[in-house]
Amino acid sequence: MLEKIGLAIRGFKITKKKVLASVIVLILAGTGVRSFMGKTENTIAETAPNIVYVKATVAENVIEQAIISYKASLEASEEGIVSGKVSGKVVQVMFENGQYVTEGDPLIKLDDQEIRNNIASSQAQLKASENQLVSSQTGLQKMQLTVENAVRTYDRTKELFDGGAVSKVELESAETMLSNAKIDLETEKANIETAKANLTTAQIDLNNLTDSLANTTITAPITGVLDEKSVSLGQYANMGVVLAKVKAISPIYAVIEVDQNDISSLQVGQSAKVTVGSNVVKDYDGIIKSIEASADATSRVFKCKVEVANLDQALKPGIYAKVDIVSDQTSEVIAVPTNALSGNPGNYTVFVIDQGVARKRIVSIGKISKGLVEIKDGVKNGDSVIITNVNTLQDGDAVSVVTE
Repeated sequence: MLEKIGLAIRGFKITKKKVLASVIVLILAGTGVRSFMGKTENTIAETAPNIVYVKATVAENVIEQAIISYKASLEASEEGIVSGKVSGKVVQVMFENGQYVTEGDPLIKLDDQEIRNNIASSQAQLKASENQLVSSQTGLQKMQLTVENAVRTYDRTKELFDGGAVSKVELESAETMLSNAKIDLETEKANIETAKANLTTAQIDLNNLTDSLANTTITAPITGVLDEKSVSLGQYANMGVVLAKVKAISPIYAVIEVDQNDISSLQVGQSAKVTVGSNVVKDYDGIIKSIEASADATSRVFKCKVEVANLDQALKPGIYAKVDIVSDQTSEVIAVPTNALSGNPGNYTVFVIDQGVARKRIVSIGKISKGLVEIKDGVKNGDSVIITNVNTLQDGDAVSVVTE
């Protein structure tokens, strides 16, 4: 057999040893090694490169509305103070913090016994003033009749005196009676004015006491949620002391601070998106309700209030939130799915397919929204970006794109 192989190689004179060596080289250069004694055939396969199967997407330009984001704190749209208009001992507390109340709902009851006693006394005084007025009015009528009689008497006496029928003394007596009657009439008129004044004063006192009695029940000043309760049963509540607050939260305000350089880009009525929560994130629609006319003298920021309807009253004052103000301006940005990113904040990378090979690229990112991330640098429009296996891939790995 070796001799036949040797004869098959033209242009060479081959000895048995050389033929054997040549055959071994030829066989090793082929696909396997055969035994010369009829033993089992062993195959030595070429080593093929490992291929990683991945999914990919094309980085494309997308139209994005300009959005300015701010940190915010939620505040009540209105705040009412719960306090007494009269002083008194607290005999009943009818609320707890967090309770939703409607304007006018009773919250606190003060002891009213002293006021009730004063009302009884005032009612008696009012009745006495009414009687005094009636008596004075009756006296006035009598005085008016007396004056009329005195006038007639004087006129008749004067006529008689002029005719020489009566003496001058009688005339002077009639004149004196008329003068005294007129004085008594004026006095009675003054008594009536005094009686009327006393009656008015008594009525005012009674009205004030009646109001005070009503004010012993302290009610909710506005509709909202009760907060900052600082009253307990048995304490003496002085007039005007804050006992609680009612906070209106429907609507509620998300308050942001806007730098003086950005304030010109905002206007009342502009739409906004308010985001709350960390584990469970929820978005709410809002609009800019107000912008302060002047900046803070120290920080040079303007406070702006973004109104959120909060119909379900799920949002509460004091919660932190994020406010995105949507601008009318738009821009084109390159965006890829967020699952294309690997690495850590400040050191993000993506893999781009270059002629069947994964190439790692360091990227600078922008805003993240709805599963997409803005790529500011490191990827260009049209690049094929890998979106699976990004945490196990190595730069230079051979890849094959699969659709499913």
